[in-house]
Amino acid sequence: MTNPFTFPARVIARLRDIRLARTASSLAFTTLLALVPLASVGIAFVTRFPVFDRALDTLEAFLLKHLLPDSAARLVREYVIGFAEQAARLTGVSIIFVAITAGLALHTVERDINAIWGIRQGRSIARRLVVYALGLTVGPVVIGASISITTWALAESLAAVPLEKSLGETIAHGLPFAFLAAGLTLLYKFVPARRVALAPALTGGLAAAIALEGAKYLFALYVVRVPTYQLIYGALSAIPVFLVWIYLCWIIVLTGAAVTATLADGGRRGRA
Repeated sequence: MTNPFTFPARVIARLRDIRLARTASSLAFTTLLALVPLASVGIAFVTRFPVFDRALDTLEAFLLKHLLPDSAARLVREYVIGFAEQAARLTGVSIIFVAITAGLALHTVERDINAIWGIRQGRSIARRLVVYALGLTVGPVVIGASISITTWALAESLAAVPLEKSLGETIAHGLPFAFLAAGLTLLYKFVPARRVALAPALTGGLAAAIALEGAKYLFALYVVRVPTYQLIYGALSAIPVFLVWIYLCWIIVLTGAAVTATLADGGRRGRA
């Protein structure tokens, strides 16, 4: 059983082992470079199966609205998605190189989360290829479809049940948080190259989701109240703002992974 008094120190020790600030910086830079390839693979898959187009649009709208500050969302929508749509039209060897770039980004995330667990040996190359292929193509479509179906079902249920308007709005506003927590829980449960119980993954996912919601509010408030980036960079201010936001997100996500690993190991810092 995890000792609540030594638990924070053990979480910090895991983060210190992976050099949290440097790892988050590396992941932020990797994410910035991989956004276009990641989006390109998903768009290229959907263009060949148009039936999934609505699901991908739902996921895109959800990510832009609920996970990014307003200025960063405009940047992603105008540039990243625009470039990705152009790259998705590539064929042959070109699209293979784009897919490899996206796969390397996923490998970096998997490697750093495994490092938090102390896992030296990851999954086999063949298994990684299958997981990455499914994650880059079917994954975004399934997530988008789940968000769309759940939102529709909730809207129909609220319309059928005579609830107060304020209660219905509260439930609807809490849905994005539920999706975020569920996504982080799945990340912490299935990405490590070992079996992870649901309870630690859920605890880490909820903690990270709460922290991300609070960070988003505080970061948006900081950007509005302290217009340093706008004064220095002018029209290009959205780029450093976006990069800093990605960095903060990775700090939180990696901390959530450390919480999950510490809970799952009962506070031990063993090497797998």
